[in-house]
Amino acid sequence: MKTVVILTRRPDAATDDLARLHRAELLAAWAGIAAGSVRAIHGLQEGGAVLEMETSTMDEVKSFVESLPYVDEALLNVRYCPLKPFVGFADLFAPA
Repeated sequence: MKTVVILTRRPDAATDDLARLHRAELLAAWAGIAAGSVRAIHGLQEGGAVLEMETSTMDEVKSFVESLPYVDEALLNVRYCPLKPFVGFADLFAPA
């Protein structure tokens, strides 16, 4: 299952807490890439990050994301966006 996870900084997240956990967050994200569940990480122009994940279940996605130090310490808002195949192009070939 492919899932996009949008992570944005909570307004009450202290800069000191983010700095303290920065290296641990990077190591955790790298572990997700090394394990193959995180396929890509993108930064957001307005701040935050987007994870492209591929797992067997949504529980695996949530388990990984909730283990991230920033999420574990409630410094980020998390939005899960499970994806499905796009089938709209089939309409191009449907009888009129």
